[in-house]
Amino acid sequence: MVIAAFCVLTACKKDNKVEPVTLVAKWALVSDYTANHLAQMNTYTGVPGDYFDFRTDGKCYVREGSQYDTLSYSITSDTSLNMQSFGYGNSGYYSSKANPLTVHAATITSGGPYVPGEIDYRQVILKR
Repeated sequence: MVIAAFCVLTACKKDNKVEPVTLVAKWALVSDYTANHLAQMNTYTGVPGDYFDFRTDGKCYVREGSQYDTLSYSITSDTSLNMQSFGYGNSGYYSSKANPLTVHAATITSGGPYVPGEIDYRQVILKR
């Protein structure tokens, strides 16, 4: 009887593991906003099935509507990354006090001085 009670009590024990906060995951796309120095702006609102899928091999697979892309990326610090074709200088910042990286949300922002024909500012909002 005591053994049965012990088994029931230990089987009900909840595991309090904390999920690590990392950009490496498959994220649903909420929105993708771009602007340039000519005041041209574009906002794409994500639809079901859109994603940014950051893999451990340095590839990010993207789907926005009917468009698919594969981007190379590298995380350069706890708050920044380099990503091919993301925005100004191919760099972005994925956490800040205003938009922290959490297990459920990420905001990647890039901005800088303009180069003709390039995106000056881009902000991608993601969720899991």
